[in-house]
Amino acid sequence: MARKKSEKELQPNIKVRLDRRTVITVRDRSKLAYWKEKFPTLEILEEA
Repeated sequence: MARKKSEKELQPNIKVRLDRRTVITVRDRSKLAYWKEKFPTLEILEEA
């Protein structure tokens, strides 16, 4: 008998540009704070 797949709880993704070439996706606000320390000029592109 087949089992029903459990649904994953999706966390919001935040697209961030660190410099003019580098774009990353961050899942957590605490991680965003970490990257903000390393790259003070980062810019948030999209928050979903």
